[in-house]
This record gives sequence, C-alpha cells and structure tokens, in this order.
Amino acid sequence: MRDKISQIKKEYLEKIGKAKSLTDLDTIFLALFGKTGQITQIPKEFPKIPKEDLKIITPLFIATKKELEQEIDKRRQEIREESYRKLENEKLDLTQTKTIKKQGHLHLATQFKKEIIDLFESLGFSQFDAPHVEWDKYNFEYLNVPKDHPSRDLWDTLYIDTSNLAVEPGQMALRTHTSNFWPRLMEKGQTPIRAMSFDRCFRYEAVDARHSHTFNQFEIAVVGENITMANLKYLSDYLLKAILGKEAKSRFRPKYYPFVEPGVGIDSLCVFCHGKGCKICSGTGWFEIAGAGMIHPNVFKFTKLDPKKYSGLAWGFGPDRILMLKHKFDDIRYLLEGDLKFLQKF
Repeated sequence: MRDKISQIKKEYLEKIGKAKSLTDLDTIFLALFGKTGQITQIPKEFPKIPKEDLKIITPLFIATKKELEQEIDKRRQEIREESYRKLENEKLDLTQTKTIKKQGHLHLATQFKKEIIDLFESLGFSQFDAPHVEWDKYNFEYLNVPKDHPSRDLWDTLYIDTSNLAVEPGQMALRTHTSNFWPRLMEKGQTPIRAMSFDRCFRYEAVDARHSHTFNQFEIAVVGENITMANLKYLSDYLLKAILGKEAKSRFRPKYYPFVEPGVGIDSLCVFCHGKGCKICSGTGWFEIAGAGMIHPNVFKFTKLDPKKYSGLAWGFGPDRILMLKHKFDDIRYLLEGDLKFLQKF
C-alpha cells in the first residue's frame, strides 16, 4: 500500500506541474478526489491491512492527500496569474478603427406615395384623407351600391361588430376602397372638386403574389362642369408615362363599376413578359392597373348635386402593383415583410 500511495503521489504531482489550464486541473482533481478517485478509494482498503502497518500507512496517506490538494490549489493560482499577465500585456489598437455610418431612407412605398402626390399636386389636386373605419353609406350606398345589390359581392368586406354601439349590424366596416372620400366631398356641395387620396384599404382576401388583406390605393376625383372622358384619358396617360416612362403603353376597355357610367379598366403592357404572357399578367400580356369612369348620376343625386349641371370622373389604382411593374419584382408581399435585403435595393 505504501508503494501504491507513493506511486500515485509521484504520478499526479507530475501531471499537476504540467497542467496548462484550470480545466486540466479540474480533470486531475476528479481523478484523485472524485467519487471513484484514486485517493478516495484508498481508505476502503484499510480494513484489510494489519493494524501495525496502518500506523505507518495512515499518516502517509493523510500527508499525501494534503500535499496533492495543496499542489492543485497552488497550480490553480499560478495559472490564474499567468492569465492576468497575458491580459495586462495585451493591447487593443483602436486608432485605425473606422466608424461605418449607415444612412437609412424612406420605404419604397413611401417614396412612391410622395412621387405620385407631387405629380398630381402639380395639376392642382389637393390631398384628402377619409376614415379607415367607415359608414356603409359612404363606402357603398352613396356610391350607387344599395343593400342586397349583387355588386357588393365584388368586395370581401370586413364588417365591424357594432353590438356594443347601439348601431344596426352591417352599418360600419373597414373601407374596401378609397372611393369613400369623394361622396364625402361631394355632399358638401363645394365645387369644383379636384382631389386625391393615397391611403390603405382592407379586404378579406387570401394573401398571394398579387393580393393582400391590407393594401394601398390611390384615387382621384374631379367634379365640375363639362368634365368628359377626354379628361380621364389625359390623366391616365399623364400618370402612366410619368411613372413607367414615355414608352409605356395603355389601353381602355369597357368594365363595370357601380359608381361610374361608363366605366373602363385601364391596362398596361406587362413589363415582365412584354406582352407574351406570364404568371404575373395571367397569360394575357397586359396588366390591369386601374379602374376608372365617369361618376354615376345616382352618386350626384345621393350627395345632393345636380347631375344635369355637374359631371365628374374617378380614377383609382393599386400603387403596390404599379411598383411591381416599375421595379420588376413579382411578389406584392415584399412591400409588407420589411426584408432589408429587398428594401435596400431602392
């Protein structure tokens, strides 16, 4: 047993002296004093040793155990001091460090909004904002869309729960279009009107590459005397050429909207396939960008204006789709997701 204790002492004193880190010392400590450590196991053999031999072995064991513990503690302190000295000698030179300043910019949709508003302000249009939570009469009824009219199926409307407001169900909704702003202006009876609105709309739609439940819409309304389709054509060409370039091609085709008569759909040649047909234009070669027409006589009647004296036009489009055309990206969701890799391109 004395030889065994001496051998353990010699072997582990050497290992302790060569330890380079606190982790090495932790491993050595467990090998000696852990639950199954070599020093821990020695006393379990004492009952087998004669009492006369124990008088010599026991003091040797205690001294060896104490010496190994002290050496481990001593080496721990040495390693800590070596680490401190290394840190003291280390220097961090900051003189060559350059601060990189990153400058942000307006969101692509916000840039486009400013561009469009500036474009029409130069023609004398004023900006007007209408409520997002709107009365049914301004969102539908005053726009020649009475209750139970089939045309209401054109919009997937998000109605507001009015059970706690003492309001009849179905009288309030998140507006489905920005068209609610022009009957509000028309009922004031102050003509002529040359107004625009660039704001959000809401519909209960599935989100895909071309649709979203929340989207922007830009719309103009002109009301006065002798307003004709010629004015509508001019404004349409004015916008398309300003934002898509002088080579932009457009076409008018008859289309039904309950609040205008006649109504037209305004298409632009698809910039992705140049008229050949792709998934963005649904294989037609053309991309519908706007709905327009002459304000329906019934809208004048609802808002107490004389349709025999006054006429008007309305023109609206989805700016997000125009941005897809202008910058040639194929998913409307890029404008809503806040992806910096995408937004920093513009």
